[in-house]
Parts: sequence; C-alpha cells; structure tokens
Amino acid sequence: MKPIERLALYLKTRHITPHSFEKKIHLSNGYFSKQLRNLGSVGSDILIKIHENYRELNILWILIGEGDMLVENYIHPETGEKIIVENNFKTYVSDDSKLKLLEEDIQKMNFMIKDKEKIISLYEFMLHNQNANSTIQEAVAIGS
Repeated sequence: MKPIERLALYLKTRHITPHSFEKKIHLSNGYFSKQLRNLGSVGSDILIKIHENYRELNILWILIGEGDMLVENYIHPETGEKIIVENNFKTYVSDDSKLKLLEEDIQKMNFMIKDKEKIISLYEFMLHNQNANSTIQEAVAIGS
C-alpha cells in the first residue's frame, strides 16, 4: 500500500472529506483526489503540513505502514492539552477483512444458486418432454 492510499484510509476512517483535508493543509482543490487516482507520491512539504494539522496521525505509518495509524496520545498544538486517541484502526481492518470474506461467500452462494436453477430447469424440461412423449404414445395406441 502506498502512502497516498494509507492517507485515504485515514481520511475515510476519520470521516474527513478530501475537500476539507485539502483546505486544512492548504492544497489546491482536487489535488488529493488526483494523487490518489494516479497513486502519486506525497511530498515532504505535504507530509509536514499533515503532521502539523493532524497530530493524531502517525506519520511513520503513512510513510512505510509501520505501527498504528493513530498515535496513542499527543499534545494538542494550540491548547497544549494531552489528547488520548482511541485507536480503532485494528478493528476497522479486522471488520474490513471479515466483510470481504462474507462478500466472497455470497458470490459463491449466488453461483451455486444459479447452478441449482439450471438443474431444476433441466428437470422441468425433461419432465415436460416425458409427459409430451407419453401423450403421443397414448394417441398412437388409441389410433391403432
């Protein structure tokens, strides 16, 4: 996963829109979306702005994916207050992988249902043809 993708994951988990993110760190409109679409790189100047404005975000995690997404606690830059952050990233990743497994199971079940429907249609066709053949045989027997 590239740093831009990890940044997108952070924004998604914190419910931050790309527009408000761009505005907060003084990026041009659409910059983040364009970088994400092209899997572009995140420059050091932007990383510094991110670190200054999103202190709870672990910059090492953004850069190389090590550690937790959020730092356990940090000092708020304006108030000096120690902030304790609840780190739900591990839960998010766990729930996301469970969801993917469930989606795969649903796809398999839909495939199985389609197969069963084909088998039922084949049996119905065979049953209909068998009834038609016996009716023809009865008509031939009566006519003889």
